[in-house]
Amino acid sequence: IFRCQKSDIFVNNFPQIIIPMILNEKHPVNTLTMNVLVRVLLCVFSTSVASGQDEWKQSDVDAKNYLNYYQAVANAEEDIVNGNYRDAIKRYQVLFEEYPYNNPIDCYIAAQVSSYMGDTVTCLHFIFKGVNFGLPVQTINSNPHLAGHLKKADKHTIESCRSAYEKRIDARARATMLSLIKRDQSVIHNLLPGESIYGPDGYTLKDIYRPLWDSLVREVIMLTQSSGFPAQKIIGTQNGEDSLFRAGPNSVFAVYIFIHHGRAWKQVGAMLWQELLKGNITPQMYGVIYESSNGKSAYNDSVHYFASRPCQDNQCKKAVKRNIDAINKARWDIGLGSYEVMQKKFKSRALYYKWRKERTGKNEPFFDFQCDLSFQGKQTHS
Repeated sequence: IFRCQKSDIFVNNFPQIIIPMILNEKHPVNTLTMNVLVRVLLCVFSTSVASGQDEWKQSDVDAKNYLNYYQAVANAEEDIVNGNYRDAIKRYQVLFEEYPYNNPIDCYIAAQVSSYMGDTVTCLHFIFKGVNFGLPVQTINSNPHLAGHLKKADKHTIESCRSAYEKRIDARARATMLSLIKRDQSVIHNLLPGESIYGPDGYTLKDIYRPLWDSLVREVIMLTQSSGFPAQKIIGTQNGEDSLFRAGPNSVFAVYIFIHHGRAWKQVGAMLWQELLKGNITPQMYGVIYESSNGKSAYNDSVHYFASRPCQDNQCKKAVKRNIDAINKARWDIGLGSYEVMQKKFKSRALYYKWRKERTGKNEPFFDFQCDLSFQGKQTHS
């Protein structure tokens, strides 16, 4: 029988304390000991979640600079794509304890890497953290790296983490954002085959559609000013309840509105930078919105072209090659890793989905990096 008491030192350093015990070759851990360790983890994590809920808002007031967080994540992701998995895990452990809010995408990636390394305790720790910040259970269940761990996880702890997440997010802001994206998507999904909302240049709205998206952008701006940018930190993650967007640790509703508007950057650029520093918007979202809503081709402004996805055509490839140093500096300045690391993430993601589909049962170093925002926009049951 375990009686859990909150101990900040033990909670914050649990993986560092326990992992050396597990990896001790002179005294290998047997199944009984592992079960004990996992049960202790479940108990400690559940207690820390419950006692930490009331501290969340006060901690957030301390205004940590999330640019540093994002840059640390970029370093961890570089470790992963280069095969330095244990270094990446250590980076995530330190980072997640330093910042009051952990992006559920980062928890999700960290859990996958820990699982691949056979580190059950740390994997569970990251899964619980992820659920605590909105990582959907269905996303965990669909990932071969994690599904087996979830089956072993204490259901009460998962429910406690999920409850803490639901209490943390702004339900009113979420409802507002869902109503806005439904207005956006009602037009997009009712276009006739071959019809576009844009004029001949491909990114200027037709006159008939401009009033709608001008209105949507104004409302997203007001929502951001009152509650913070409506992404996963503020309104929570996608859980499929809108029947439009797939469940996942992201929240791209507002991003799509800016993409469809196409010319909102001058109105929102400065505001979104402040939201990035607060951790309310991810660097990837920030870069995609810039590229899609500045009213011109991103290639015309190489220093601020963040190259948010790998090039698919020769024009893009030539532009990136010509300006790679400026692009990588621009990416780092907003908290993104290098273009080369981003390419490796997309490759790993593609291999991950192929591996998941083939279901070979073999453990492979392919990970779902959640790096393609355009991949979020369809409800899927795969």
